[in-house]
Amino acid sequence: MSTKIPQILLVGLPNSGKSTLFNRLTHSSAAITSEQPNTTRDTNKAVARFGERAFWVVDSAGFTRPNEPIIAEAMQLLLHELKKSQAVIFLVDGTTSLTQTDRELAKQLHKSELPVFFAINKVDRTKLLQPSKDFTKLGFKQSYAIAALDGRGVDELITDVLEVVPVAKPTKTKDPIRVALLGRPNVGKSSLLNALAGEKLAIESETAHTTRDTNRFALNFFGREIEVIDTAGLRRPGKIGRKGVGSEIEFYSSVRTKKAVESADICLALVDGSEPLTAQDQRILGLLKDEHKACIVVVTKWDNIEDKDSHTMAAYSEALRSKLQYIYWAPLIFTSAKTGQNLEDLKKLIVDVYARLDFSLPTAKLNRFIEDANAINPPSAVKTRRPKVNYATQTGTRPPKFTIFCTHPNQMHWSYTRFLQNRLRENYELSGVPIIIEYRSKYSEENRRN
Repeated sequence: MSTKIPQILLVGLPNSGKSTLFNRLTHSSAAITSEQPNTTRDTNKAVARFGERAFWVVDSAGFTRPNEPIIAEAMQLLLHELKKSQAVIFLVDGTTSLTQTDRELAKQLHKSELPVFFAINKVDRTKLLQPSKDFTKLGFKQSYAIAALDGRGVDELITDVLEVVPVAKPTKTKDPIRVALLGRPNVGKSSLLNALAGEKLAIESETAHTTRDTNRFALNFFGREIEVIDTAGLRRPGKIGRKGVGSEIEFYSSVRTKKAVESADICLALVDGSEPLTAQDQRILGLLKDEHKACIVVVTKWDNIEDKDSHTMAAYSEALRSKLQYIYWAPLIFTSAKTGQNLEDLKKLIVDVYARLDFSLPTAKLNRFIEDANAINPPSAVKTRRPKVNYATQTGTRPPKFTIFCTHPNQMHWSYTRFLQNRLRENYELSGVPIIIEYRSKYSEENRRN
């Protein structure tokens, strides 16, 4: 999808229903909806389609007075997205009285010179609705009565919005490379995102769980469109969902983070270089291994390491590798969002790893490879049975998947699988890409029964 399609920004006070409308327009549940104010902090962006039209829709943080640093940054991001938008949908909660903050936001929108569409939300709650004449005080000539939850009035609103924004048919381009940033809280995901983008796209804070939604951003590395997914920090399962303020939001954040892993082509697993590797770091990397995801281990905050010398990086790499043998094939790169260290190398590595996901071997070449490997290390016997390899074929890509037809497939030892994987990596450049090998009997079920 081309990034030149128009952008529509959703604004309003906390709990006005922006995230609910965002989910309806994008036909997803990407944005977390909650009665807790300021659930949305970063801007959440996705492509929406309405008929034959496509547009970016942006869910912004609830407009409020910046009484704490995180809220102040959220308001700056809101104004940043306002400058990039072609139209604005201003939502108010139709069940509550207007406030001074509503008036302040309306005043800013009048100054923006953008087409603003004023929508009174939650009209499905008829018994709680405020008199419609009260909302005329905000100075908008026309208003739309909508219910984002059930879709009432939404089609009429979007039809009118699309009449004033530029028409830009999606251009046929390659699918974007979907890259998910993963790590425990405060490991530096949002800082890395901003550094890769070269602009402030996400809030950076020392406060844990600043990022709640899985926020998506369109970037470009070496001519390739990249969709970067900034996810919420993952804590160990025993701590997620405990009672307390924000526990429900944290639970849904973790669910969305895991869905982001499923949809990603490549996962960047971030570890804090200024701290020892934790059990939670290893759990996250174990999740990527189990999901067969292409992976790059990114060591962040390398600028925080004091008294570094020419041996520090090598020593850290060796210590890290010794603990991550189960994902030994993932490349390791040291970065600093503050100084920009190795960020261009990381961008190139992402594009290269993505290309390796399509690795394929013709059947004839693959079987010669298997024959040569078996001459060195044939499958070992288990009890009284020695499996015999008959032939192999590649049965998938993204990641590469190979099926080996043999006798006694259930007796194949894991060490033989690791041997073949290592031989493939020795012969071909497959760094960062998992290799799946499965075994099947050369006989069909019918022949075996006979």
